[in-house]
Amino acid sequence: MSARMYAKLIAGEHMAKSFTSGEWKKIQAFCARHGERFGLPRRRNRSVILGAFNIRKLGNPSNKSPGAWKMLAHICKQYDLLAVQEVLDNLDGIRQLKSMLGPEYGLVVSDTTGAFPGESSTAERLAFLFRWKKVSRTEIASDITYDRTKVNNTLFQYRQDFWQAFQDHNHKLAKIEKENQARSQEGKRRKSRPPVPNPHFISFIRQPLCASFEIKTQTRAVPYQFLAVNCHLLYGKDPAERRREFYALLSWVIERAKKPERMYYPNLLVMGDCNLEFKRPAIERPKIEAFLKSLNKSELDRQTSAELNFPFLDVHPGQSEVYRTAARQKDTYDQIGILFRDKRLPDYTRNKVAGATPNGYDYGVFNFVEMFAAVLHGKGFKELDKAKQRDLLAKFEHDLTDHMPIWIRLETGKTGAG
Repeated sequence: MSARMYAKLIAGEHMAKSFTSGEWKKIQAFCARHGERFGLPRRRNRSVILGAFNIRKLGNPSNKSPGAWKMLAHICKQYDLLAVQEVLDNLDGIRQLKSMLGPEYGLVVSDTTGAFPGESSTAERLAFLFRWKKVSRTEIASDITYDRTKVNNTLFQYRQDFWQAFQDHNHKLAKIEKENQARSQEGKRRKSRPPVPNPHFISFIRQPLCASFEIKTQTRAVPYQFLAVNCHLLYGKDPAERRREFYALLSWVIERAKKPERMYYPNLLVMGDCNLEFKRPAIERPKIEAFLKSLNKSELDRQTSAELNFPFLDVHPGQSEVYRTAARQKDTYDQIGILFRDKRLPDYTRNKVAGATPNGYDYGVFNFVEMFAAVLHGKGFKELDKAKQRDLLAKFEHDLTDHMPIWIRLETGKTGAG
C-alpha cells in the first residue's frame, strides 16, 4: 500500500470516528443552554476570563469537522485572553478560529518550535487569542531559552551522568536493532528508536512564548499587567524528566521575579500544557504543591515580596478532587500559575474560597467530556462501560481535541494600584 493510500485510509477512519452532524447539533444546542453546568465560564462585565487550551493539531482546517469548528469557536469566545497550544506550522487553522471569533479578537503567534528545519518532526507554534475590549497588547513578544553557556555548563558539571545515560542508551539501541532484525525476517513492524535521554535539564522541548498584556479594569485603577508565558512542555515516558522541564520553567520565572527592576511588568502568568503526569497522584501531587507553596516562604518572600499560586494543584471548593484536564480524565496536564506583586491578585490561600461571588476570583475546567456523555448517553463519562468510553473518545479526540480548556476569573472592578 502506498503512503498516499495509507494516509487516505487513516483520514477516512478519523472521519468515520467523529460525531455526526446531527449529534453535533444536539451537543451545541445543549451546550448553549447548559455549558456553564460543566464548567464553561460565562463572560461578565466586571471580570475577565484568562485561560489555556491545547487544541490538538490545529493546522489544516479540513482536518476538523464543521461541528468541531463551531464547538471550538463557542468555547474560545468565552475567553478574554487564551493561550493556545499545538498550533501547527500551517497557520490556516488558527486564522480560521480567529475569523470565527470576529474582529473583536486579536492574535499573537510564535514561529515554529520543537523541530529543526529540514528534519522530520512535528513543528508547533504557540498562540494567544485576546479580546480587545478587555485586553491590550503591549510591546514584548519573545521565546524563552536557556543560553549556550548555561547548556555547556550543565553538560560539563554533570558529564558523568550524561556519559552513563548515553552508554545505557547505546545498549538499548543495540538490543532494539537486534530485535528489529528478527522482526524484519518475520515480516513484523520494526520497533521505534527511543529518544536520547537527558538526566538533567538542558533545554525546552518547545521554547515557551512570552508576550506582554494589560487587563483593563472597570475603575481608574492601574490595569492588571502581565508577562504571559505560553508553554507546551515535554511529553515523554519518564515523569521525572517531565517534572524537570516544569521546574526549569518555574526557575526561569522565579529568577526573573528576583530582579523586579528588570522586569517589564510586576506579574507573570504561566499558562499552558505542562504535561505533569502522576503515577501516584495521592503522593506526588501534594509534593509538587508543597514545593511550589514553599517558594512563597523562601525564594519569593525573601527576595521579591512576590506570591506564587498554581490553583489547579488545589481542590476547588466545589469539587471533591483536583481537576483533571486530559480528556481521558486521569491527569492534570494543563496548568495556570500566577507569580505576582499586585496585591489585587489571588494568592494560594484564596483558592479555598474560589467562586464565592459571581465576579470574584475563580478557576475551573470546561469538562466537555462529561457534557458529551450526558447529551449522547444520559449519564456521566465514568458511568459508561469501557467500550462506550473508548467509542466516545474516538469520536472527538482527533476531530476536536484531547485536552479540556482551563480558566481563571479575575475581578476587574477592584481599586488600587499594582
